[in-house]
Amino acid sequence: MPATQIKDPVHGYVELPDALVEGVVDTRPFQRLRYVRQLSATHLVYPGANHTRFEHSLGVYHLGRTVFENLRQQSYFTRDATVDELEEIQRTLECACLLHDVGHPPFSHLSEGFLDEGVLRERVAETGLVDAFDRAGVGGAPLRSANPHELLGCVIIVEAYGDALRAFDVDPFEVCAYVLGYSLAYERGEPWQYGVGAQLLHSPIDVDRLDYITRDNEMTGAGVLSFDVERMVDAYTAHPEEGLALSEKALSTIGNYLEGRIALYMWVTQHHKSVYANRLLQAMLGEYESVTGESPVTVGGILDRELDDNAVLERLHVAAREHPDSTLASMYDRFRGRRFPATCWKHRIALADRVGGDLDGGSGEDGEEGGNSEGGRGPDLDEFTAWLTEGDDRLERLLADALDVPVHEVWIDRSYVPAYDPDELEDIPIAYGGTTRSVGDWGLYGDRAFDVPIPFVFVPDGMKRRAIRVLREAFDREVGAASET
Repeated sequence: MPATQIKDPVHGYVELPDALVEGVVDTRPFQRLRYVRQLSATHLVYPGANHTRFEHSLGVYHLGRTVFENLRQQSYFTRDATVDELEEIQRTLECACLLHDVGHPPFSHLSEGFLDEGVLRERVAETGLVDAFDRAGVGGAPLRSANPHELLGCVIIVEAYGDALRAFDVDPFEVCAYVLGYSLAYERGEPWQYGVGAQLLHSPIDVDRLDYITRDNEMTGAGVLSFDVERMVDAYTAHPEEGLALSEKALSTIGNYLEGRIALYMWVTQHHKSVYANRLLQAMLGEYESVTGESPVTVGGILDRELDDNAVLERLHVAAREHPDSTLASMYDRFRGRRFPATCWKHRIALADRVGGDLDGGSGEDGEEGGNSEGGRGPDLDEFTAWLTEGDDRLERLLADALDVPVHEVWIDRSYVPAYDPDELEDIPIAYGGTTRSVGDWGLYGDRAFDVPIPFVFVPDGMKRRAIRVLREAFDREVGAASET
């Protein structure tokens, strides 16, 4: 079968059948992904982070195809499944891997909240996908819990690629189900290998995560990830009852993979400047809506006008120019000039030092730069960070009043990418001796207070100490007084 090779900086040559290139890759909806950055505004911190959902999708396709072909070499996996069934699963998986992110709005996750959920779910219902899930006995739970970009992707898959997929002898509804973590064929009673196909794209060890973790580390230049990708790819296995897992081959590299996932989250996605850059961009989208009365990102805009990062940035530029005295104009100037204030602390060690808490979460002695000017023991850090996160809007207003600055110059925030949450690492399954247990059960997952995600507090330069003092006093009043009663 004629094929096209595309050189990828992470995986080397990615080979695709020409029919798949013509029917999927070289089409306008898929090419739009070239202009949707994988890490939103993180390139303002790591200049090399200009990689997009386009090359990520190619990478997921490459890994998905490679892993499934390896599985097909395992006699245990192919038992009780015909060649035609395995071919069908592989075709579906390859198409789903390519198209899994086709619905991402501009700036990836940042603008998902601006998509009208009612309009989106109405478009999903029109595709017939709801009925397809009902006929398979799955019900509506997968669609109700799906992210907006996944739902929008399903609409595009059915409406824009339905004919092409059917020409490949692939069911577009099954592709959508894979994107959401299900196999309709498996739910209808087909062999268990159909379910494994879906797990390869949507599970704790899916190839989506494997690509973006590797790619984000490589393209940012962060260099916090060092593990043997090829050995891990070779370690995938599966079981009729347990589903997808990693064999003991992965033991030599899984530790590095776990450490790398945590490190990438902490020092790239959770980097204090990355958090600020992305929060600022998201706030600009909200201000655009306030100033113009229009949402910067709409379902119709993506489906009909192919909205991407560049188009929305131009909208922000025009609106800021036309409303020079607006908060949007101030934010836009800050964004384009990269005038980012420092956070009151950059990591958990500094947080413990400045508020006087103990690194492990319990109370400890106040550090010399701590906000507890009266000395004594500081707050429980876990309680303090939970209090900050849960009351961020109210505390932002409190800080702005205390510091006498506009509220949009005070932000309390943490990473916008929950998919990186290190807690998920405990669920990675390792198969050994006929059983499957999570890495947490095997003791391969460490619990280190140093890498616990924390909320950051951004205030204008020169106001950090004062801001910390205001927050400590408010915490003592609200939480300390409550614990004493």
